Amino acid sequence: MSSNFSSFPWKTALSWGWPVIAAWVLVNILKTLPTVHITRPGTASVVFNAFAGLQQRRVLLPGATPLTPGVERAIPYVVRTQVLEFSDLKNEQVISNPLTAIAADGQSFTINVNIALRLNPDTLDDLHAQIGEDYIRVRVTPLVRSKFRDVAAKFQSEDFYRRDRRLEVEKQAKELIEAELPRTQRDGKEVPFMYLEWVYIETADFPPALRESIEKKQVAGILAQTAGVRAQIQQKETNRVLILAKANERAIELKGQAALLGGPLADLLFYERINERLSNAKQKQQPMPIKVIRVEGNATVFLNVDPQKVPVISRPAQ
Repeated sequence: MSSNFSSFPWKTALSWGWPVIAAWVLVNILKTLPTVHITRPGTASVVFNAFAGLQQRRVLLPGATPLTPGVERAIPYVVRTQVLEFSDLKNEQVISNPLTAIAADGQSFTINVNIALRLNPDTLDDLHAQIGEDYIRVRVTPLVRSKFRDVAAKFQSEDFYRRDRRLEVEKQAKELIEAELPRTQRDGKEVPFMYLEWVYIETADFPPALRESIEKKQVAGILAQTAGVRAQIQQKETNRVLILAKANERAIELKGQAALLGGPLADLLFYERINERLSNAKQKQQPMPIKVIRVEGNATVFLNVDPQKVPVISRPAQ
């Protein structure tokens, strides 16, 4: 606009009068004011009117929207999921220092906490009216700190070194924070300004002495658990051997009872065993493994030629 002023024919304009000069200045000012607002993907905007204030129920979604120059102004908000960190790192996601809490056993510690937060576009106008653009510092940060301390006070120090217990801490923290997130009334219903998608905690930072003690206790617990598993395996193996021994003992007992009660069955088993060994020797063209060495009355006694092949077999008289 400065170049326009320098090139403006002031001598001629003075002859026209001040109304013409004022009109020309106004036109050039309006040229510098935005007439179209571009809402980028992942954002939404509320509209502030210089005369009427915040325009309720008007939220601009991604795209181009005409605005009245010098009267309307669009204020953008990020509505995609934002990962916010409580840590000592240096990046744009960090919103505060690590959280400080006290465990159920009285131990103080610090811990890095990450949350995923997403604004509700449908209530963006009420969020801007009731809390404002600095909603993270004003509402989210103190809420997360307060509720996490409440949850941490229910858990022991060593729980923050166990993954299963850490998951429980995250679950309870998410539930408490969600219950306290700011809301507004829409059509007779409570609608949240934002959604908490997840909470993730990192390893807690305890004093060195306590940390070493917890780690030693964990190692001892793992060793004890391993010993217990080995003892269970050994006990199962012992039981298996005992059961097998009892089964073999019972089988021998049943065979003996069958032999005593059934003479024909005893004869069949006796002669099948002899016939099997004789047939095997004949197929292999080997000497007969047994032979009759004497007959005493009604009893026949058989004996192995080679004691390593088959045991002594005696057929009692019937």
